[in-house]
Amino acid sequence: MNQKSAIATIQQFRLDGKVSLVTGASRGIGLAMAEGLAGAGSDLVIVGRKQETLEPIAEQIAEETGNTVLPIQADVGNLTEIDVLVAQTVETFGKIDILVNNAGVNVRNPALDFTEEDWDFVTDVNLKGAFFLAKACGNAMKERKAGKVINTLSLTSAIGLPTSVAYTAAKGGLLQLTKLLAVEWAEHNIQVNGIAPGFIRTEMTAPAREDNRNEWILNRTPAYRWGEPEDLAGLTVFFASNASDFVTGQMVFVDGGFMAGSDWRRRS
Repeated sequence: MNQKSAIATIQQFRLDGKVSLVTGASRGIGLAMAEGLAGAGSDLVIVGRKQETLEPIAEQIAEETGNTVLPIQADVGNLTEIDVLVAQTVETFGKIDILVNNAGVNVRNPALDFTEEDWDFVTDVNLKGAFFLAKACGNAMKERKAGKVINTLSLTSAIGLPTSVAYTAAKGGLLQLTKLLAVEWAEHNIQVNGIAPGFIRTEMTAPAREDNRNEWILNRTPAYRWGEPEDLAGLTVFFASNASDFVTGQMVFVDGGFMAGSDWRRRS
């Protein structure tokens, strides 16, 4: 590839004029993904459960980037609220270019003790809600013959980790849904991919850093550290950009090498 075409390729990573909708964007991984997209030029819709939390975040991102940032309170486990969310986004911006399906919840209990109520709570957000939001956005993207869907997956999309039975089932299902939608929507020029974080330093993972799991995680991760939410931003921008137009149906781990090996430090 000559220098001119390489420059043109790199410019495809810019998201100027694009509109991104990011769920679970009030903190942690979702916030870092939203900030990364805005930094690449995209306008944003950031979604969370509390409007009072979203508004100052939207103001700060808008001030730092100059982009338009719309905060919307919504529960993505509620199909009616999903429809309102998508309608409000299209009404405000006229389109949706990028969906980041990041909202997630978890309840930890051994499988033999898991309740139906907890199962429904976890799967309604992590799988059911993710699908119906993707469907609603996909219909808007189909009309324009272009779109990007990025699903936040998990290590549990590929392996079993104890006490996360509903979360594991949902994230495994979301991986298969990512592949299915990539196949069905390719004819509409919609690419669907998944990002699978390893152990990332967030509020949700704080308990694991405070007990004996911390040592196991560090020894099991070749990078020998917890990931930071910002570690997800670069791949998010790639999947959202035109640079990934021939990439679809894929899951990429951002895990410091966790899935590449075993407890190598413990044996060295």
